[in-house]
Amino acid sequence: MSTTENNGVSPEVFRQMAERAGLDLTEEELERLRPLYGLYLEFVNQIHSVDLQAEEIALAFQPDWQS
Repeated sequence: MSTTENNGVSPEVFRQMAERAGLDLTEEELERLRPLYGLYLEFVNQIHSVDLQAEEIALAFQPDWQS
């Protein structure tokens, strides 16, 4: 997979991933979503880099989390 530094993946690879996921996105939608993919990819890589040894982990996402 070819990557780009600022968005995680090249536009071609991102388009292919969206198509494999069954998404029919316009070029504009793809370009708007690709930076978000790169942002979340950084967070996922951080989570995967943690050495938990024998510990278990559970993650939760609350979209209505109040600050």
